[in-house]
Amino acid sequence: MSKPSLLLAVCCGPCATVAVERLAVDYEVTCLFWGDNLDSLEEFNRRLEALYKLTDKVIVHPYNHENWQPQNCGRCITLRLQNAFDYVEKLGFDYFATSLTTSPHKDAALINQIGASISEKYVPSDFKKKDGFKRSVELSKQLKMYRQNYCGCVKP
Repeated sequence: MSKPSLLLAVCCGPCATVAVERLAVDYEVTCLFWGDNLDSLEEFNRRLEALYKLTDKVIVHPYNHENWQPQNCGRCITLRLQNAFDYVEKLGFDYFATSLTTSPHKDAALINQIGASISEKYVPSDFKKKDGFKRSVELSKQLKMYRQNYCGCVKP
């Protein structure tokens, strides 16, 4: 019996490591890399290259920072998750989730509230729990991934 499909909205390869590892137990995971918020095409490409060290099951939303308006975190998360849900609907995925909850700097409760408000297809998570962030650091070192030290956003 096949597993349900899940589209994982990814901010970077390191955060995706533990999310993919944990979600792959129950889902066929495909990553969606979207980075309009990133401050440069160079940063976009570095993060995408890191993600490809983890998986080749990646959908890349073309970089379009030109129309990006600086946002607060809640608005940025909403845009990211809405974009992921649009892909879910367009491509027929069963579920979607985000790797954002891997970061110790992100509020998993807020992220999950936003995801649930977009669709019942959202799978809540808090990947930093159970040493998830520590595991992401270990995996990204093993895979020799670029590991950025900021979210990438241009602040308002």
